[in-house]
Amino acid sequence: MLRVPLIQALPGMRLALPVLHPQRGSILLTEGYGLDDPLIRRLREMEVGDLWIEYPDTAQIKQYVSPAILNQQTRVIGMVADMFDSVHRDAHAEIGFIDYRKTIQGLIEALVSEPTAASYIVELGGGALNDLRHASEVCLLSVLLGLKLQGYLVQQRKRLLPKDARDVVSLGLGAMLHDIGISAMDPQIRMRWEQTRDERDPEWRAHVTLGHKMMSGAIPPASAGVILHHHQHYDGSGFPTSIGFDQKQRGLAGDDIHVFARIVCVANHFDRQRRPAYGPLQPRVRVLKSMLAGKMTSRFDPVVLASLPLVVPAYPPGSVVTLSNAERAVVTAWHPEAPCQPTVQILPDSTPRLLRSANLSPLRHDLRDRTDLLVVEHEGHDVSRDNFRLIAPAGEAQKSAA
Repeated sequence: MLRVPLIQALPGMRLALPVLHPQRGSILLTEGYGLDDPLIRRLREMEVGDLWIEYPDTAQIKQYVSPAILNQQTRVIGMVADMFDSVHRDAHAEIGFIDYRKTIQGLIEALVSEPTAASYIVELGGGALNDLRHASEVCLLSVLLGLKLQGYLVQQRKRLLPKDARDVVSLGLGAMLHDIGISAMDPQIRMRWEQTRDERDPEWRAHVTLGHKMMSGAIPPASAGVILHHHQHYDGSGFPTSIGFDQKQRGLAGDDIHVFARIVCVANHFDRQRRPAYGPLQPRVRVLKSMLAGKMTSRFDPVVLASLPLVVPAYPPGSVVTLSNAERAVVTAWHPEAPCQPTVQILPDSTPRLLRSANLSPLRHDLRDRTDLLVVEHEGHDVSRDNFRLIAPAGEAQKSAA
């Protein structure tokens, strides 16, 4: 199976996974469905994201994509859609907390039961301004980070029993609702935010306090805290702010920020950077590098940030890439300790359109063993300068998370 951008979809390709509706989470097309020109045009109009296409000799990729996890993702999307609809109708509408908790719990159970597939591989379609897509993606990524950081959660939530400290249901709920305040804001303020993405706008910043006020008492305090503090930065540069002893306005900093809010801050920033308001989708590897070693790195909890490439593959299995020797290949395995050195399978020259049969004996390279090869193109971008190595050994990051 191959992960193919919709713009590269061709008639005759057959789906290896269902296609989800980018706004409702329902299944648009089932596995095995064949594509034709009218259908491809319709999917583009709906802003569907990548398609998973059947391809010979790539069965090993299926271990990274779980139908059970995909099914739970559709449930989360549906719940977010219902929640947004309720808020649009009535900003004071009651939230069915029990149903939301069950949905998040189901997602967590699916991720725990299939650890090989518990990574951020399957994304929704839809543009950067799609609030539903954003909420769903941030929820999934936050839960993945929370599960990876179980040991860290116990360290950070010392007042709780270890079992309770490791519970990430409230994290998932807060992540799902983190921008609920935006949905109830004055349309003019929201439009200005969509046009400028100016996070200094005080009226837009009020969405965190608005959302917190809407949800306080209806959801657990830890979830409500995520809504209020997901824009707090580890270096103290975030918001909402308060006046300190020196009479200066500043946000919370370091461990004064609840660990759930620190996790959602990282997930929120990743999704916003990957899908800027205007311009093309940014490659994962570029966003990861900018967050791990860019000018904004100090904004993030270093332990949470170190876990990001452990759950977000720089080059996800199923992706088609170009190597430095000009060969096209499909990623068949990813290695968290070496995010930019996946195992790849060469696509034969006779299959430029991904339609014909592959070689009987496919050629594969583990790029950890091939220092002469690197990925130079992915998702339509030149990524030759975006590859990176982890500063700390993966074992150390995993030790902090354990």
